[in-house]
Amino acid sequence: MNEFDVRPHLVVVADMDTFEDEAEYAADQFNSMLYAAAEAFQENEYWTFANAEAFIEELSSAWLREPALIEAEPEELDDYVRQLIRRIEQEQDGDE
Repeated sequence: MNEFDVRPHLVVVADMDTFEDEAEYAADQFNSMLYAAAEAFQENEYWTFANAEAFIEELSSAWLREPALIEAEPEELDDYVRQLIRRIEQEQDGDE
């Protein structure tokens, strides 16, 4: 896949108002996850634009369902994203 443009998916503090006093930090954390995903998309041909968009939507849902992610270190968030991506790629490989 050509470089995936994360800019339309980046969030601002107002998008993270459910995190109250930590909204700015939550926005930074989530945006770093988006950049990690975009980087990982470059490593496998599975990641078409449609597949990447679907992953980003799922990542957004996971972020809201798992508020403990806000407390993760940047390296942990990167690992979290890459593990999700690897799992999807492995499932896709198994379906072929």
